[in-house]
Amino acid sequence: MKSSQHNSVRFGLWRLKSVFILSTLILVVATSAGALGMRWYLMRDGAENHPMEEPPSRVLTESGEELASPEVPRIAVLPKEQWEASGIVMASAVRSDFTKTIQLTGKISLNQDSVAHIYPMVAGAVDHVSVSLGQSVKEDDLMIVIHSRDVGKAKLELYQDRLLLEMAKVKDRMQSETAKNTRELLIALRASKPITEIEQQFRNRPMGDYRERLLAAYSNFLKSQVDVNRLEGVSQSGAISGKQLLAAQANRNADLATFQSRLEQIEYELTTSLLLTSQGVKESETRVAVDETNLRILGCGKEDIDSVDPARQGESIPHYPIRAPFDGTVITKDVVLREQVGPDKLLLSIADLSTVWITADVYEEHVSILGSLKNKKIAVHNEAWPGRIFEAEVFYTGEIMDEATRTISMRAIADNREHLLKPGMFVTIEMQSADEANVLQLPLSAVQEHEGQKFVFVHVGDDHFERHEVKLGPTNGTTVVIRNGLPSDGMVVVKGGFILKSKMLADLMGEE
Repeated sequence: MKSSQHNSVRFGLWRLKSVFILSTLILVVATSAGALGMRWYLMRDGAENHPMEEPPSRVLTESGEELASPEVPRIAVLPKEQWEASGIVMASAVRSDFTKTIQLTGKISLNQDSVAHIYPMVAGAVDHVSVSLGQSVKEDDLMIVIHSRDVGKAKLELYQDRLLLEMAKVKDRMQSETAKNTRELLIALRASKPITEIEQQFRNRPMGDYRERLLAAYSNFLKSQVDVNRLEGVSQSGAISGKQLLAAQANRNADLATFQSRLEQIEYELTTSLLLTSQGVKESETRVAVDETNLRILGCGKEDIDSVDPARQGESIPHYPIRAPFDGTVITKDVVLREQVGPDKLLLSIADLSTVWITADVYEEHVSILGSLKNKKIAVHNEAWPGRIFEAEVFYTGEIMDEATRTISMRAIADNREHLLKPGMFVTIEMQSADEANVLQLPLSAVQEHEGQKFVFVHVGDDHFERHEVKLGPTNGTTVVIRNGLPSDGMVVVKGGFILKSKMLADLMGEE
Protein backbone atom coordinates (compact mmCIF):
# COMPACT_ATOMS: atom_id res chain seq x y z
CA MET A 1 0.00 0.00 0.00
CA LYS A 2 2.82 2.35 0.95
CA SER A 3 4.68 1.51 -2.31
CA SER A 4 1.67 2.52 -4.44
CA GLN A 5 1.37 5.83 -2.62
CA HIS A 6 5.06 6.47 -3.09
CA ASN A 7 4.86 5.87 -6.85
CA SER A 8 1.92 8.21 -7.17
CA VAL A 9 3.86 11.00 -5.49
CA ARG A 10 6.86 10.48 -7.82
CA PHE A 11 4.61 10.58 -10.87
CA GLY A 12 3.05 13.85 -9.73
CA LEU A 13 6.43 15.48 -9.20
CA TRP A 14 7.58 14.38 -12.68
CA ARG A 15 4.49 15.98 -14.28
CA LEU A 16 5.11 19.26 -12.48
CA LYS A 17 8.76 19.29 -13.61
CA SER A 18 7.86 18.60 -17.26
CA VAL A 19 5.29 21.40 -17.29
CA PHE A 20 7.91 23.80 -15.86
CA ILE A 21 10.53 22.94 -18.52
CA LEU A 22 8.01 23.26 -21.34
CA SER A 23 6.86 26.65 -20.13
CA THR A 24 10.45 27.85 -19.92
CA LEU A 25 11.17 26.80 -23.50
CA ILE A 26 8.06 28.56 -24.78
CA LEU A 27 9.09 31.73 -22.97
CA VAL A 28 12.64 31.64 -24.48
CA VAL A 29 11.33 31.12 -28.03
CA ALA A 30 8.85 33.99 -27.67
CA THR A 31 11.49 36.31 -26.32
CA SER A 32 13.87 35.49 -29.19
CA ALA A 33 11.16 36.03 -31.79
CA GLY A 34 10.30 39.40 -30.28
CA ALA A 35 13.93 40.49 -30.33
CA LEU A 36 14.36 39.44 -33.93
CA GLY A 37 11.17 41.29 -34.92
CA MET A 38 12.29 44.45 -33.15
CA ARG A 39 15.74 44.26 -34.83
CA TRP A 40 14.12 43.88 -38.28
CA TYR A 41 11.84 46.84 -37.62
CA LEU A 42 14.71 49.03 -36.50
CA MET A 43 16.85 48.04 -39.48
CA ARG A 44 13.95 48.75 -41.89
CA ASP A 45 13.25 52.07 -40.23
CA GLY A 46 16.94 52.98 -40.31
CA ALA A 47 17.23 52.03 -43.94
CA GLU A 48 14.30 54.26 -44.82
CA ASN A 49 15.34 57.25 -42.71
CA HIS A 50 19.12 56.87 -42.98
CA PRO A 51 20.36 55.91 -46.47
CA MET A 52 23.57 53.74 -46.63
CA GLU A 53 26.69 55.83 -46.59
CA GLU A 54 29.32 55.36 -49.30
CA PRO A 55 32.42 53.46 -48.12
CA PRO A 56 35.45 55.60 -47.65
CA SER A 57 37.37 56.11 -50.87
CA ARG A 58 40.71 54.32 -51.22
CA VAL A 59 44.00 56.20 -51.02
CA LEU A 60 46.54 55.86 -53.80
CA THR A 61 50.27 56.61 -53.74
CA GLU A 62 51.99 58.82 -56.31
CA SER A 63 52.98 55.71 -58.23
CA GLY A 64 49.35 54.58 -58.34
CA GLU A 65 49.71 51.90 -55.64
CA GLU A 66 46.58 51.50 -53.52
CA LEU A 67 47.07 51.99 -49.78
CA ALA A 68 44.87 50.65 -47.03
CA SER A 69 42.05 52.72 -45.64
CA PRO A 70 43.34 55.48 -43.35
CA GLU A 71 41.16 54.14 -40.59
CA VAL A 72 43.26 50.96 -40.33
CA PRO A 73 45.81 51.47 -37.51
CA ARG A 74 49.47 51.43 -38.42
CA ILE A 75 50.67 50.19 -35.05
CA ALA A 76 50.03 46.78 -33.54
CA VAL A 77 50.87 46.19 -29.90
CA LEU A 78 51.78 42.77 -28.57
CA PRO A 79 53.37 42.28 -25.13
CA LYS A 80 56.79 40.63 -25.20
CA GLU A 81 55.65 37.83 -22.94
CA GLN A 82 53.28 36.75 -25.74
CA TRP A 83 55.87 36.74 -28.53
CA GLU A 84 57.07 33.20 -28.04
CA ALA A 85 53.56 31.77 -27.77
CA SER A 86 52.54 33.73 -30.88
CA GLY A 87 55.55 32.43 -32.84
CA ILE A 88 57.02 35.86 -33.48
CA VAL A 89 60.33 35.63 -35.39
CA MET A 90 62.15 38.70 -36.69
CA ALA A 91 64.93 39.15 -39.21
CA SER A 92 66.35 41.91 -41.37
CA ALA A 93 65.83 42.02 -45.12
CA VAL A 94 68.65 40.55 -47.20
CA ARG A 95 70.10 42.05 -50.36
CA SER A 96 71.38 39.36 -52.72
CA ASP A 97 70.86 37.81 -56.14
CA PHE A 98 67.32 36.58 -56.64
CA THR A 99 66.99 33.06 -57.96
CA LYS A 100 63.82 31.35 -59.03
CA THR A 101 63.23 27.63 -59.08
CA ILE A 102 61.75 26.33 -62.31
CA GLN A 103 60.18 22.89 -62.34
CA LEU A 104 59.98 20.76 -65.47
CA THR A 105 58.80 17.26 -66.17
CA GLY A 106 61.56 15.06 -67.53
CA LYS A 107 62.17 11.46 -68.40
CA ILE A 108 64.95 9.00 -67.63
CA SER A 109 66.53 7.36 -70.67
CA LEU A 110 69.53 5.20 -71.44
CA ASN A 111 72.92 6.82 -71.72
CA GLN A 112 73.25 6.47 -75.47
CA ASP A 113 77.04 6.71 -75.20
CA SER A 114 77.04 3.48 -73.15
CA VAL A 115 74.72 1.26 -75.20
CA ALA A 116 75.91 -1.52 -77.51
CA HIS A 117 73.75 -3.37 -80.03
CA ILE A 118 75.45 -6.70 -80.77
CA TYR A 119 75.36 -7.97 -84.37
CA PRO A 120 77.48 -10.90 -85.63
CA MET A 121 80.08 -10.05 -88.26
CA VAL A 122 79.74 -13.46 -89.91
CA ALA A 123 77.01 -15.87 -90.92
CA GLY A 124 76.60 -19.15 -89.09
CA ALA A 125 74.66 -21.20 -86.56
CA VAL A 126 74.42 -20.31 -82.87
CA ASP A 127 76.37 -22.94 -80.97
CA HIS A 128 76.22 -21.56 -77.41
CA VAL A 129 74.40 -18.81 -75.46
CA SER A 130 75.66 -18.05 -71.96
CA VAL A 131 73.68 -14.91 -70.99
CA SER A 132 70.05 -14.17 -70.18
CA LEU A 133 67.86 -11.08 -70.23
CA GLY A 134 68.68 -8.70 -67.37
CA GLN A 135 71.99 -10.39 -66.58
CA SER A 136 74.97 -8.25 -65.61
CA VAL A 137 78.14 -8.90 -67.60
CA LYS A 138 81.75 -7.81 -67.30
CA GLU A 139 83.95 -6.60 -70.10
CA ASP A 140 85.23 -9.48 -72.28
CA ASP A 141 82.78 -12.02 -70.81
CA LEU A 142 81.85 -14.72 -73.35
CA MET A 143 78.17 -14.32 -74.31
CA ILE A 144 77.55 -16.20 -77.58
CA VAL A 145 79.46 -18.68 -79.74
CA ILE A 146 78.63 -19.00 -83.45
CA HIS A 147 79.78 -21.89 -85.65
CA SER A 148 81.03 -20.12 -88.80
CA ARG A 149 82.59 -21.66 -91.90
CA ASP A 150 84.18 -18.33 -92.86
CA VAL A 151 85.91 -18.07 -89.50
CA GLY A 152 87.17 -21.64 -89.70
CA LYS A 153 88.62 -21.07 -93.17
CA ALA A 154 90.30 -17.83 -92.10
CA LYS A 155 91.86 -19.51 -89.06
CA LEU A 156 93.23 -22.40 -91.15
CA GLU A 157 94.82 -19.98 -93.61
CA LEU A 158 96.39 -18.14 -90.71
CA TYR A 159 97.79 -21.37 -89.30
CA GLN A 160 99.29 -22.39 -92.66
CA ASP A 161 100.85 -18.98 -93.24
CA ARG A 162 102.34 -19.04 -89.77
CA LEU A 163 104.02 -22.36 -90.61
CA LEU A 164 105.40 -20.89 -93.83
CA LEU A 165 106.66 -17.91 -91.89
CA GLU A 166 108.55 -20.17 -89.50
CA MET A 167 110.14 -21.98 -92.42
CA ALA A 168 111.12 -18.70 -94.07
CA LYS A 169 112.71 -17.50 -90.84
CA VAL A 170 114.69 -20.73 -90.45
CA LYS A 171 115.89 -20.51 -94.04
CA ASP A 172 116.88 -16.89 -93.55
CA ARG A 173 118.82 -17.70 -90.39
CA MET A 174 120.67 -20.54 -92.13
CA GLN A 175 121.49 -18.39 -95.14
CA SER A 176 122.72 -15.60 -92.87
CA GLU A 177 125.02 -18.05 -91.08
CA THR A 178 126.28 -19.43 -94.41
CA ALA A 179 126.92 -15.95 -95.77
CA LYS A 180 128.80 -14.95 -92.63
CA ASN A 181 131.13 -17.98 -92.80
CA THR A 182 131.63 -17.68 -96.55
CA ARG A 183 132.55 -14.01 -96.32
CA GLU A 184 135.15 -14.81 -93.68
CA LEU A 185 136.51 -17.47 -96.06
CA LEU A 186 136.68 -14.92 -98.85
CA ILE A 187 138.73 -12.65 -96.62
CA ALA A 188 141.17 -15.47 -95.85
CA LEU A 189 141.51 -16.41 -99.52
CA ARG A 190 142.18 -12.85 -100.58
CA ALA A 191 144.90 -12.76 -97.95
CA SER A 192 146.52 -15.79 -99.68
CA LYS A 193 146.62 -17.84 -96.50
CA PRO A 194 147.97 -21.43 -96.83
CA ILE A 195 145.39 -23.96 -97.82
CA THR A 196 146.05 -26.12 -94.76
CA GLU A 197 145.45 -23.17 -92.42
CA ILE A 198 142.23 -22.29 -94.22
CA GLU A 199 140.95 -25.83 -94.01
CA GLN A 200 141.70 -25.99 -90.31
CA GLN A 201 140.08 -22.57 -89.59
CA PHE A 202 136.82 -23.24 -91.43
CA ARG A 203 136.38 -26.91 -90.63
CA ASN A 204 132.76 -27.82 -89.55
CA ARG A 205 131.47 -24.35 -90.37
CA PRO A 206 128.43 -24.48 -92.70
CA MET A 207 128.95 -22.85 -96.09
CA GLY A 208 126.99 -25.00 -98.47
CA ASP A 209 128.72 -25.58 -101.86
CA TYR A 210 130.59 -22.26 -101.53
CA ARG A 211 133.46 -23.96 -99.70
CA GLU A 212 134.07 -26.52 -102.44
CA ARG A 213 133.84 -24.01 -105.26
CA LEU A 214 136.17 -21.51 -103.63
CA LEU A 215 138.75 -24.00 -102.42
CA ALA A 216 138.83 -25.79 -105.80
CA ALA A 217 139.57 -22.54 -107.63
CA TYR A 218 142.08 -21.52 -104.98
CA SER A 219 143.83 -24.91 -105.15
CA ASN A 220 144.12 -24.75 -108.93
CA PHE A 221 145.63 -21.27 -108.66
CA LEU A 222 148.15 -22.40 -106.03
CA LYS A 223 149.13 -25.46 -108.11
CA SER A 224 149.66 -23.31 -111.22
CA GLN A 225 151.73 -20.86 -109.19
CA VAL A 226 153.93 -23.68 -107.88
CA ASP A 227 154.47 -24.93 -111.45
CA VAL A 228 155.54 -21.48 -112.61
CA ASN A 229 157.93 -21.08 -109.66
CA ARG A 230 159.51 -24.52 -110.39
CA LEU A 231 159.97 -23.87 -114.11
CA GLU A 232 161.38 -20.40 -113.48
CA GLY A 233 164.10 -22.03 -111.33
CA VAL A 234 165.32 -24.43 -114.02
CA SER A 235 164.80 -22.28 -117.08
CA GLN A 236 168.23 -20.64 -116.62
CA SER A 237 170.00 -23.99 -116.98
CA GLY A 238 168.39 -24.75 -120.34
CA ALA A 239 166.79 -27.94 -119.04
CA ILE A 240 163.42 -26.80 -120.30
CA SER A 241 162.40 -24.66 -123.17
CA GLY A 242 161.03 -21.20 -122.82
CA LYS A 243 157.84 -22.41 -124.39
CA GLN A 244 157.04 -24.60 -121.38
CA LEU A 245 157.56 -21.75 -118.98
CA LEU A 246 155.27 -19.55 -121.00
CA ALA A 247 152.64 -22.28 -121.05
CA ALA A 248 152.90 -22.64 -117.25
CA GLN A 249 152.60 -18.90 -116.76
CA ALA A 250 149.57 -18.84 -119.03
CA ASN A 251 147.91 -21.60 -117.02
CA ARG A 252 148.71 -19.74 -113.77
CA ASN A 253 147.16 -16.55 -115.08
CA ALA A 254 144.06 -18.41 -116.24
CA ASP A 255 143.64 -20.11 -112.83
CA LEU A 256 144.11 -16.74 -111.10
CA ALA A 257 141.45 -15.16 -113.28
CA THR A 258 139.11 -18.09 -112.57
CA PHE A 259 139.74 -17.78 -108.84
CA GLN A 260 139.10 -14.02 -108.80
CA SER A 261 135.98 -14.49 -110.87
CA ARG A 262 134.82 -17.17 -108.44
CA LEU A 263 135.33 -14.75 -105.54
CA GLU A 264 133.21 -12.08 -107.19
CA GLN A 265 130.54 -14.57 -108.26
CA ILE A 266 130.13 -16.00 -104.80
CA GLU A 267 130.06 -12.52 -103.22
CA TYR A 268 127.18 -11.65 -105.55
CA GLU A 269 125.39 -14.93 -104.85
CA LEU A 270 125.67 -14.34 -101.10
CA THR A 271 124.13 -10.87 -101.38
CA THR A 272 121.34 -12.14 -103.64
CA SER A 273 120.52 -15.14 -101.47
CA LEU A 274 120.37 -13.02 -98.33
CA LEU A 275 118.05 -10.58 -100.08
CA LEU A 276 115.79 -13.41 -101.25
CA THR A 277 115.53 -15.11 -97.85
CA SER A 278 114.94 -11.78 -96.11
CA GLN A 279 112.23 -10.91 -98.63
CA GLY A 280 110.67 -14.34 -98.12
CA VAL A 281 110.40 -13.62 -94.39
CA LYS A 282 108.77 -10.26 -95.05
CA GLU A 283 106.28 -11.78 -97.46
CA SER A 284 105.34 -14.48 -94.97
CA GLU A 285 104.99 -11.92 -92.20
CA THR A 286 102.72 -9.86 -94.43
CA ARG A 287 100.50 -12.85 -95.18
CA VAL A 288 100.22 -13.65 -91.48
CA ALA A 289 99.43 -10.02 -90.66
CA VAL A 290 96.71 -9.96 -93.33
CA ASP A 291 95.21 -13.18 -91.96
CA GLU A 292 95.20 -11.83 -88.41
CA THR A 293 93.68 -8.53 -89.52
CA ASN A 294 90.98 -10.38 -91.40
CA LEU A 295 90.06 -12.28 -88.24
CA ARG A 296 90.07 -9.07 -86.22
CA ILE A 297 87.74 -7.50 -88.77
CA LEU A 298 85.43 -10.46 -88.28
CA GLY A 299 85.43 -9.71 -84.56
CA CYS A 300 87.85 -12.31 -83.20
CA GLY A 301 89.85 -11.21 -80.19
CA LYS A 302 93.62 -11.37 -79.71
CA GLU A 303 93.41 -14.42 -77.49
CA ASP A 304 91.35 -16.33 -80.05
CA ILE A 305 93.75 -15.38 -82.86
CA ASP A 306 96.90 -16.27 -80.91
CA SER A 307 95.54 -19.67 -79.88
CA VAL A 308 94.71 -20.96 -83.39
CA ASP A 309 95.83 -24.61 -83.53
CA PRO A 310 93.83 -27.11 -85.63
CA ALA A 311 95.46 -30.11 -83.96
CA ARG A 312 94.42 -28.95 -80.48
CA GLN A 313 91.12 -27.23 -81.24
CA GLY A 314 89.71 -29.76 -83.66
CA GLU A 315 86.04 -29.13 -84.49
CA SER A 316 85.93 -25.97 -82.38
CA ILE A 317 88.23 -24.08 -84.72
CA PRO A 318 85.31 -22.51 -86.67
CA HIS A 319 83.83 -21.12 -83.45
CA TYR A 320 83.24 -17.38 -83.52
CA PRO A 321 83.01 -15.96 -79.96
CA ILE A 322 81.04 -12.79 -79.11
CA ARG A 323 82.23 -11.09 -75.92
CA ALA A 324 80.89 -8.21 -73.85
CA PRO A 325 82.36 -4.87 -75.02
CA PHE A 326 82.09 -3.32 -71.53
CA ASP A 327 80.53 -3.81 -68.11
CA GLY A 328 76.77 -3.59 -68.41
CA THR A 329 73.35 -5.24 -68.33
CA VAL A 330 71.65 -7.27 -71.05
CA ILE A 331 68.54 -5.21 -71.86
CA THR A 332 67.39 -7.10 -74.98
CA LYS A 333 68.00 -10.69 -76.12
CA ASP A 334 66.79 -12.23 -79.38
CA VAL A 335 68.89 -15.33 -79.99
CA VAL A 336 68.42 -19.08 -79.40
CA LEU A 337 70.52 -22.20 -79.92
CA ARG A 338 70.99 -23.54 -83.46
CA GLU A 339 69.49 -20.41 -84.97
CA GLN A 340 70.95 -19.32 -88.29
CA VAL A 341 72.19 -15.75 -87.94
CA GLY A 342 73.97 -13.19 -90.08
CA PRO A 343 75.39 -9.67 -90.01
CA ASP A 344 71.86 -8.18 -90.20
CA LYS A 345 70.58 -10.02 -87.11
CA LEU A 346 70.43 -8.15 -83.76
CA LEU A 347 71.38 -10.65 -81.07
CA LEU A 348 71.73 -8.61 -77.88
CA SER A 349 71.70 -5.09 -76.52
CA ILE A 350 73.89 -4.17 -73.57
CA ALA A 351 73.68 -0.95 -71.58
CA ASP A 352 75.87 0.45 -68.85
CA LEU A 353 73.24 1.59 -66.34
CA SER A 354 75.73 3.15 -63.92
CA THR A 355 74.79 6.45 -65.57
CA VAL A 356 71.53 7.55 -67.19
CA TRP A 357 70.33 10.53 -69.17
CA ILE A 358 67.71 12.95 -67.92
CA THR A 359 65.81 14.38 -70.88
CA ALA A 360 63.46 17.35 -70.75
CA ASP A 361 61.72 19.69 -73.17
CA VAL A 362 62.25 23.31 -72.13
CA TYR A 363 59.47 25.70 -73.10
CA GLU A 364 60.16 28.91 -74.96
CA GLU A 365 59.59 31.08 -71.89
CA HIS A 366 62.54 29.42 -70.14
CA VAL A 367 64.93 29.27 -73.10
CA SER A 368 66.90 32.24 -71.77
CA ILE A 369 68.28 30.19 -68.87
CA LEU A 370 69.56 27.30 -71.01
CA GLY A 371 72.90 28.95 -71.71
CA SER A 372 73.64 29.30 -68.00
CA LEU A 373 72.83 25.63 -67.33
CA LYS A 374 75.62 24.11 -69.47
CA ASN A 375 77.85 21.92 -67.23
CA LYS A 376 75.76 22.93 -64.19
CA LYS A 377 73.99 20.67 -61.69
CA ILE A 378 70.22 20.29 -61.57
CA ALA A 379 68.06 18.56 -58.94
CA VAL A 380 65.94 15.56 -59.92
CA HIS A 381 63.04 14.05 -57.94
CA ASN A 382 61.08 10.87 -58.51
CA GLU A 383 57.90 9.68 -56.78
CA ALA A 384 59.37 6.22 -56.29
CA TRP A 385 61.96 7.69 -53.92
CA PRO A 386 60.20 10.39 -51.86
CA GLY A 387 62.58 12.76 -50.12
CA ARG A 388 65.52 11.62 -52.26
CA ILE A 389 67.25 14.23 -54.40
CA PHE A 390 69.35 13.10 -57.35
CA GLU A 391 71.87 15.34 -59.12
CA ALA A 392 72.43 15.51 -62.86
CA GLU A 393 74.91 17.54 -64.89
CA VAL A 394 73.61 19.30 -67.99
CA PHE A 395 75.72 18.56 -71.07
CA TYR A 396 73.39 19.48 -73.93
CA THR A 397 71.03 22.44 -74.14
CA GLY A 398 69.88 22.14 -77.73
CA GLU A 399 70.06 24.59 -80.60
CA ILE A 400 66.86 23.94 -82.57
CA MET A 401 63.31 24.50 -81.33
CA ASP A 402 60.66 21.92 -82.11
CA GLU A 403 58.07 23.75 -84.20
CA ALA A 404 55.24 21.50 -83.04
CA THR A 405 55.82 21.64 -79.28
CA ARG A 406 57.70 24.97 -79.14
CA THR A 407 60.31 23.39 -76.89
CA ILE A 408 64.07 22.86 -76.94
CA SER A 409 65.55 19.55 -75.88
CA MET A 410 67.86 19.43 -72.86
CA ARG A 411 70.04 16.50 -71.76
CA ALA A 412 71.74 15.86 -68.43
CA ILE A 413 73.70 12.87 -67.13
CA ALA A 414 73.09 11.45 -63.66
CA ASP A 415 75.02 8.96 -61.56
CA ASN A 416 73.05 5.72 -61.20
CA ARG A 417 75.42 3.27 -59.55
CA GLU A 418 72.61 2.17 -57.21
CA HIS A 419 70.35 1.51 -60.23
CA LEU A 420 67.50 3.45 -58.57
CA LEU A 421 66.70 5.49 -61.68
CA LYS A 422 65.04 3.26 -64.25
CA PRO A 423 64.94 4.28 -67.93
CA GLY A 424 61.36 5.22 -68.77
CA MET A 425 60.60 6.81 -65.39
CA PHE A 426 59.20 10.33 -65.25
CA VAL A 427 60.98 12.79 -62.97
CA THR A 428 60.58 16.36 -61.76
CA ILE A 429 63.51 18.62 -62.62
CA GLU A 430 64.33 21.71 -60.60
CA MET A 431 66.48 24.43 -62.14
CA GLN A 432 67.67 27.67 -60.62
CA SER A 433 67.52 30.84 -62.72
CA ALA A 434 69.29 34.03 -61.63
CA ASP A 435 66.59 36.56 -62.57
CA GLU A 436 67.87 39.69 -60.76
CA ALA A 437 71.11 40.69 -59.09
CA ASN A 438 71.56 42.44 -55.74
CA VAL A 439 67.89 42.99 -54.82
CA LEU A 440 66.18 43.30 -51.43
CA GLN A 441 64.47 40.09 -50.37
CA LEU A 442 62.29 38.83 -47.51
CA PRO A 443 60.79 35.44 -46.72
CA LEU A 444 57.37 35.17 -48.31
CA SER A 445 55.87 34.45 -44.87
CA ALA A 446 56.68 38.03 -43.79
CA VAL A 447 54.14 39.53 -46.21
CA GLN A 448 50.55 40.06 -44.98
CA GLU A 449 47.51 41.24 -46.91
CA HIS A 450 44.39 43.22 -46.04
CA GLU A 451 41.85 44.66 -48.46
CA GLY A 452 44.20 43.96 -51.36
CA GLN A 453 47.14 45.78 -49.78
CA LYS A 454 50.43 43.98 -49.12
CA PHE A 455 52.35 45.01 -46.01
CA VAL A 456 54.91 43.85 -43.44
CA PHE A 457 55.37 44.54 -39.75
CA VAL A 458 58.56 46.27 -38.59
CA HIS A 459 59.53 46.29 -34.91
CA VAL A 460 59.78 49.91 -33.78
CA GLY A 461 60.60 49.32 -30.12
CA ASP A 462 59.21 47.70 -26.96
CA ASP A 463 55.88 46.01 -27.73
CA HIS A 464 55.11 48.03 -30.86
CA PHE A 465 55.15 46.90 -34.48
CA GLU A 466 54.55 49.28 -37.36
CA ARG A 467 52.76 48.29 -40.54
CA HIS A 468 54.61 49.22 -43.78
CA GLU A 469 52.93 48.89 -47.17
CA VAL A 470 55.36 47.38 -49.66
CA LYS A 471 55.52 46.87 -53.39
CA LEU A 472 56.47 43.31 -54.26
CA GLY A 473 58.53 41.89 -57.09
CA PRO A 474 58.79 38.28 -58.27
CA THR A 475 58.72 35.36 -55.84
CA ASN A 476 60.19 31.88 -56.02
CA GLY A 477 57.84 30.32 -53.50
CA THR A 478 60.05 30.91 -50.45
CA THR A 479 61.34 34.47 -50.83
CA VAL A 480 59.97 37.60 -52.47
CA VAL A 481 61.65 40.69 -53.91
CA ILE A 482 60.75 43.97 -52.15
CA ARG A 483 60.66 46.85 -54.65
CA ASN A 484 59.97 49.69 -52.18
CA GLY A 485 58.16 50.59 -48.97
CA LEU A 486 60.60 48.95 -46.56
CA PRO A 487 62.77 51.12 -44.26
CA SER A 488 66.51 50.85 -44.72
CA ASP A 489 66.96 49.36 -41.27
CA GLY A 490 64.82 47.60 -38.70
CA MET A 491 63.78 44.07 -37.90
CA VAL A 492 60.93 42.65 -39.93
CA VAL A 493 58.50 40.07 -38.54
CA VAL A 494 59.04 37.05 -40.80
CA LYS A 495 56.97 34.59 -38.76
CA GLY A 496 53.90 35.23 -36.62
CA GLY A 497 52.79 38.28 -38.64
CA PHE A 498 49.28 36.85 -38.89
CA ILE A 499 48.90 37.23 -35.11
CA LEU A 500 49.84 40.92 -35.36
CA LYS A 501 47.45 41.34 -38.27
CA SER A 502 44.64 39.75 -36.24
CA LYS A 503 45.49 41.97 -33.27
CA MET A 504 45.44 45.03 -35.53
CA LEU A 505 42.03 44.12 -36.99
CA ALA A 506 40.66 43.31 -33.56
CA ASP A 507 41.67 46.77 -32.35
CA LEU A 508 39.98 48.22 -35.45
CA MET A 509 36.73 46.35 -34.67
CA GLY A 510 36.91 47.49 -31.07
CA GLU A 511 37.09 51.13 -32.17
CA GLU A 512 34.02 50.66 -34.33
